[in-house]
Amino acid sequence: MLTPVLVIDFIGIAIGLIAILTVNNLNKVLAGKLSGALKVFVGGIVCMIFAFVYTVIFTRLKLISAPPVDIHHLLMTFGMLFFIVSAKKFAQMASV
Repeated sequence: MLTPVLVIDFIGIAIGLIAILTVNNLNKVLAGKLSGALKVFVGGIVCMIFAFVYTVIFTRLKLISAPPVDIHHLLMTFGMLFFIVSAKKFAQMASV
């Protein structure tokens, strides 16, 4: 059954996919000058998308029984780490 929360999850997945396409196009426009930082940033977005997918499969739709480890929070944590590393790389480029 399509609930409002499930719709929000699907919107989050769509926004993440659009964000990846946008960042890849931006990387092409900038001719790879920020390539390293942008790749790490995309890694963070991918983690967030997988966290949404995990939530849809295991929590919202209960298609499969959930594993004993809460992978959703691990993905969110790794996503934050990717964003932090990306921000550091951007800051290093800005200070040069």
